[in-house]
Amino acid sequence: MALGLLTLVALLVPVTSASAGLIAPEAGGSPNADAIRELYLIIFGVAVVIFFGVLGLLFYALRRFRAQKGAVAVQIHGNTRLEVAWTIGAALILVVIAVVTFVKLGDIRNPPNSSADGLSTTANGSFIAAKADRQLPPNGKSLQIDVNGQQYVWRYTYADDDKVNLNNVFSYEEMVVPTDTTVTLTIRSQDVAHSWWIPKLGGKFDAIPGSTNYTWFKIHEPGVYTGQCAELCGRNHANMTAQVRALAPAEFEAWYADQKAAITAADKASAATRNQQDADAADRLKSAQAQQPGATPTAAVDPLALGKQLFVAGNPATGALSCASCHALKAAGAAGKVGPNLDAAVTQDDAAAIREMIVNPNKEIAKGYAKGIMPLTYGKTLNAKQLDALVKFIYASTHGK
Repeated sequence: MALGLLTLVALLVPVTSASAGLIAPEAGGSPNADAIRELYLIIFGVAVVIFFGVLGLLFYALRRFRAQKGAVAVQIHGNTRLEVAWTIGAALILVVIAVVTFVKLGDIRNPPNSSADGLSTTANGSFIAAKADRQLPPNGKSLQIDVNGQQYVWRYTYADDDKVNLNNVFSYEEMVVPTDTTVTLTIRSQDVAHSWWIPKLGGKFDAIPGSTNYTWFKIHEPGVYTGQCAELCGRNHANMTAQVRALAPAEFEAWYADQKAAITAADKASAATRNQQDADAADRLKSAQAQQPGATPTAAVDPLALGKQLFVAGNPATGALSCASCHALKAAGAAGKVGPNLDAAVTQDDAAAIREMIVNPNKEIAKGYAKGIMPLTYGKTLNAKQLDALVKFIYASTHGK
């Protein structure tokens, strides 16, 4: 027996330092996590009192009414006062637990305002949550981050003040946030069910395809907080870790500016590459026309060729983004995964419906995808000829024309 106890202690000693939540949920990173732990400990304390109270009565009864030689059992038919007492007692215990839970629930569910030392949420539209279908701080301002679960990685996209999500600052695996700042999360899944959970920052929230969950946290001390996808999501589920790195507000602003500058530089480089590709394609077309016997050079362009060019490269001159960066389409050699696979998504739609999807993408959303992902500007950044060509190319590619 002693050897067994010593073995158990030896096994638990190296675990206790790494398992801060061995008895109760972890906390210390965010006020909502602290509130969850406090509520748990209160209910745990009540349960311990009940457990030892019942256990004590059991041992008392075993000793007081133990079998004795020659004793004759007395026939009894209950004790009304005792039965009423334990019924009322149990009801009072449930009332106490319910009252304490509802008192603490506000601290868990409702995010507070950012601290005075936190990020200035009025300095940039990026840090103002615009929608009202989630819990927000009393002043309505927070750092809004979209959390997207994908097999098998988390993507974090920082909201900004324009309607084009493709130029937003983003990161994978590690989320970077400022201290003393209320951070509100919009949690979605791109493929299967996942679960976002960093124990020291609060409770876990499922990421379900076609559904949206919301949560928040507010970190006071700089540091790194780690977690794990808490929903079995496939063979690499164990590799789907999550990490939040909290920086001082000034350091965060510097990090954010660096990420934004890198995206702007990459966009310019991509635009330059596309422009060069467009110029090369035009030169090849002119060369091919010149080599045809008796051919007269013409500025006419095949609509399908123009549509494919717009699908693959967009129109950098007007800001029309490439469709291939988000959508898969075999005819264009595109394998984007941000939006629906067009080879399967539009096979039942006519040309008019495809045009409507391009110019008004939020009118009808494919299952598993959210509003606001696709830009709303194609009706302005593509002229009528270009829009007709793009629609014709997509229709022809998906309907075998």
